[in-house]
Amino acid sequence: MTGRSKALVGLLLFNGVTAAVGGLALMTEWIPEQESWVRHTDFRSNYLPGVVLMAVVGGSSLVAAAAMLKGSDGWQLASITAGTVMVFWIVGEIASIRGFHVLQVVYLVTGALVVAWTPARESARSSDRERGR
Repeated sequence: MTGRSKALVGLLLFNGVTAAVGGLALMTEWIPEQESWVRHTDFRSNYLPGVVLMAVVGGSSLVAAAAMLKGSDGWQLASITAGTVMVFWIVGEIASIRGFHVLQVVYLVTGALVVAWTPARESARSSDRERGR
């Protein structure tokens, strides 16, 4: 596994685990509910956004990491999807809560890096052929 591949798996795992834990924290109120976070949304509490954060944002990254580590066909699509989901989540979060936190920059960058560092399917296959797979 190349250095960039290791970094990509690391980003996917970081995004997946922290989004899953963050979603769980919102659902169970480990993170105290902030009325201002849902004021400009259709949500009455942080519970449903927590479910989406855990299942969709975190889940997509964890599935992509597992698919990449297993070498499954289509892992590149899963990875690009996970990175895109993260970017859209952060943009939507900033727009809906109308607030800003430095962690939003961190996750925007990690989501964009996942998309940028995911190799095209052909180049991934050529790498496999060069290694004799």
